[in-house]
Amino acid sequence: MKSFPRLVVNTPAVMSSSRGVQRYYRNVIKHLQWPGDIGELESGKIKIFKRAQEILRMGERRSILWTPCQRGPIFAFNHVVTVHDFINIEYIYKSDIRLPAYHFYMNRLMLNSSAIVAISYATKNAILRNFSIPHEKIYVIQSGMDSISNVKKLNRPYQGRPFVLLVTNDLPHKNSILTCQAWVKSRGPIEGIELRVVGKLPSEALNICRNIPFSLSTWLDDSDLIDSYQSCRFLIAPSLSEGHDLPVAEALMAGADVLCSDIDVHREYFHSRVKYFDPLREESIVDAINDALITPRPWFLHDNVHYRSFSDVSREYANLFRNISISL
Repeated sequence: MKSFPRLVVNTPAVMSSSRGVQRYYRNVIKHLQWPGDIGELESGKIKIFKRAQEILRMGERRSILWTPCQRGPIFAFNHVVTVHDFINIEYIYKSDIRLPAYHFYMNRLMLNSSAIVAISYATKNAILRNFSIPHEKIYVIQSGMDSISNVKKLNRPYQGRPFVLLVTNDLPHKNSILTCQAWVKSRGPIEGIELRVVGKLPSEALNICRNIPFSLSTWLDDSDLIDSYQSCRFLIAPSLSEGHDLPVAEALMAGADVLCSDIDVHREYFHSRVKYFDPLREESIVDAINDALITPRPWFLHDNVHYRSFSDVSREYANLFRNISISL
């Protein structure tokens, strides 16, 4: 009887990635049922050469190497790479001298891999938009909704200042500056509603918010984040591009109302569960905020909605790894 190969996880790459990628990985691996051994890739020994060592690793011919984010070795055997988005290509490095080198690296990484996992159809479309990758190499395994475990309802009503929640960072695709401009012009500040931000804002956005009820927390633990989702008037999610948009999924699982940008990935994951606005038009954002503030809660009833879980995600990964193992 054929034994299953060892699955080796590129954990150094995960640990160098965003909090969202790390949460994604922990949720997949927690449910992953793999009949062979599961190990972890060791970090490079020489600090100054770590990145080069990561890129040039070969791995083992009889093992499957899984990198749960878009980085890792470009020549490794049986490499499966998970792509979350292409924000770097389309936004962060768009006018940067590093873009050609990054584009070349990602192209070689994906072409030499055994399989590419896109966490959404929107991500698959971004891959095909930016690279000439064979369609059959790309597998869409949509992300789970239950990224924060043990979500519990608050036992008491929230007694503090009413607030709208924005979970973001200071990168351009997050659309924070235009959103803050729209918030200042909405009825929110007039009604004394606070804009509560978790993450980072560009300096221009901070300057826009200086004269309104506003608070900023760079980080919250899971318990406090859940409390924020459950206490807010609504979550606003104005991104121009995402692979999934983890805060929207977390907010919905916590029972929050969500107002978000009308982009492909939000339609793919959250259709009929959220309200939308045009993220490129300030007037559209202002109107959507004002409408959301007067709409009775909850906006939608989700009692009979099936939410995709990370158990589903892990099962599809295991099937993909089994298919690759057949040829080993």
